[in-house]
Amino acid sequence: MTADALTQAQNATFLHWLENDANYTNVRALNKTHYAAIMPLMFTHAIITGRIGNKAMYEDRWCYAGYDKAVAALEAWDGIGEPEGWHRHPATGRRREEGDPDLEILAP
Repeated sequence: MTADALTQAQNATFLHWLENDANYTNVRALNKTHYAAIMPLMFTHAIITGRIGNKAMYEDRWCYAGYDKAVAALEAWDGIGEPEGWHRHPATGRRREEGDPDLEILAP
């Protein structure tokens, strides 16, 4: 097995773990090193991104009003920049009413 084939197999195993053991949905690789997935929360859903292989934490999160909005944004996103339509970005404190970037505020 080549090193590239081994890496692909390890990545596939990790993505399978995210969906089946970590309970994320719509898991996909963004590139060779990072993934994106939908994370269910108590009242919303979020798109998360992280490093493939890191089971301890994700790197970023964008919250959506519901599962359908999160899935649509993830499917439309190429993994560069930020996905569209989110209403809350916890890492920065930014909020967007109805997901509109023109209505973005920085929450205290």
